[in-house]
This record gives sequence, structure tokens and C-alpha cells, in this order.
Amino acid sequence: MNLLLLLILGIIWGASYLFIKVIVAEVPVLTLVAGRVTLATVIMWGILRARGLSLPRSRRMWGAYAMLGFLGAALPYSLISWGEQYIPSGLASLLQATTPIFTVILAHFLTDDEPVAMAKIIGVIIGFVGVGILMLPDPSTGVRADLLGQLAIVGSSLCYAGVAIYARSRLRGQPPLVSATGQLTMGMVYMLPASLLIDRPFGLSPSLPVLASWMVLTILGTVVAYVIYFTIIERTSATFVTMVTYIIPVNGLMLGALVLNEQLNATVLGSLVLILLGVLLVRS
Repeated sequence: MNLLLLLILGIIWGASYLFIKVIVAEVPVLTLVAGRVTLATVIMWGILRARGLSLPRSRRMWGAYAMLGFLGAALPYSLISWGEQYIPSGLASLLQATTPIFTVILAHFLTDDEPVAMAKIIGVIIGFVGVGILMLPDPSTGVRADLLGQLAIVGSSLCYAGVAIYARSRLRGQPPLVSATGQLTMGMVYMLPASLLIDRPFGLSPSLPVLASWMVLTILGTVVAYVIYFTIIERTSATFVTMVTYIIPVNGLMLGALVLNEQLNATVLGSLVLILLGVLLVRS
């Protein structure tokens, strides 16, 4: 059952990069994220009420939600959306596959259940080689916008790795719906004021395809995905749930190529092999 949930989560999140790419063409980054987390929060509160659940009142839990809302929603969502202004959606999904590698590194220093092994060290090296191939600079152009976009996606992977470990230690025993709602609520607290003050999106008029993508991203890629994500976290481990990144890049690259006509060249495919091989080794 856990593997089935992992597969569904990977398919949903793999498609999310496609929707973000469509939305960010017409909607500012902060507004995109604010709209996503705000509507998702409203829906999640409705689901909680319908099921007779409520959020805890303790400061300790809301402190955890504040951390998760920032590192698991506000910051990585913003980094991904900003990065996809400059790089293809498939490439963004591929770079997100570095999450398990960062998880193993962080877990080694922050927990007691991730001992160092030679296979993991080799996996980390191979994974970073795969990322490095994608980021090889062109000396004639200096710092490129697409390089900064790639770094933003890698930064979001680091956020997700930290969140997986943090959530496992701080949210044990909490109903998945409650955890997801708390995280999204705090994400809304961060992003809604930022959107209104910085983007000032009062005259925004996105097209119908963008609105449809925004809705699907919110309902399927956020609400449904978060419930599945926290369910897996509760049942398994931080490292297990990051196995979803085996599925995300393959699905993301395929959708980007089929729907947006993004090119799959030898560099991208070679990096995919190296990154997934690195993930396989660190998972060993």
C-alpha cells in the first residue's frame, strides 16, 4: 500500500512542474504560490471540519507548523516557480530528484539512523556529478539565468530534504490531514501578505488555461499530494518517502516533452541516469 501511495504521489508531483510552467508565464511567482497555498488551506480546513478533526492549540505544534510552512511550502514553492521562469519543466523535475541525496546527507548529521556507508558516499558523488553536468557553465556567457534557475530548484530540494526529517521527528502521531493543514496554513500566512505587498496582483487577468492549471496544481498537486505525503511519512521514514523522486523526473520529463515540446537531449538523459543511480546507491 505504501508503494502504491508513493507511485501516485510521484505521478501527481511530476505533473505539477508542467502546471507551474504554464502558470508562471502569466502570473508573478509570489502570487502563484500565494494563490496555491491559500485555496489549498481553505479546502483543507473544510475537509478537517467535515471529518470532525481540529488543529492542536499548543505552541510546540504551531512552532513546528511554522517551520514546515516555510521550509516545506513557502520557500520551496517560490524557488521552484521562480526557477521555472528560466528552465524547462522537465529539467526542474529532474533536479528535484536530488532530494534523497540531500536527505541522506542531512540525516547523517541530524539523526541516528543514517550511518555512513561506502555505497552512500559513492551515490552522493555520482548524483552531484549528474547535477554538475547540467550546470556546466559557458565561459562566454558568464552567470546565466538558466543556471540560477537550476540552483533555485536544487535549493528547493534541500528544503524538502530537511522537511522530511523534521516532520518525521516532530509530527509523529499527528493525523496526516492535521499536519498538512497546519503546514499549508502557515504557508498562507507567509505568502499571502508577500503577494499583496510585493506583486500587487489586483489587476491580474490570467487566461483560462492558466486558471485551469492553477486549480489542478492546487487541488491535486497540493491538497491531495500533501495528504498522501504525510500519510507515507507517518507510516514509514523520511528516507523512504523521498523515493518518490525516482518517479517525479521520469514523469516530469515525459510530460514536458509531450505537452510543451521540451527537448530531451543526451545531456539531460545522461544526467537523469547518473542522478537516479546516485539515488539508488544512497538508498542502499
